[in-house]
Amino acid sequence: MRWAWTAERTRSGGPGSRPAGTVVHEWGCPHAPEGVPELDLDQALTELARTGAGACACRECAAAEVLGRL
Repeated sequence: MRWAWTAERTRSGGPGSRPAGTVVHEWGCPHAPEGVPELDLDQALTELARTGAGACACRECAAAEVLGRL
């Protein structure tokens, strides 16, 4: 089985506002943004480990369950 991930950059307000954090989604999650690059496991874990990035794994798909174990 092959896992793929995406990273969503969240903002504190509307368009043009400063970045607030990152949410890592399983590829194909209905809550993931469209048109973003596919990440492999190492890239997804790197996104979650960014200091001060306010990163978390999506709880609506398998991202939190799978990545939380690693």
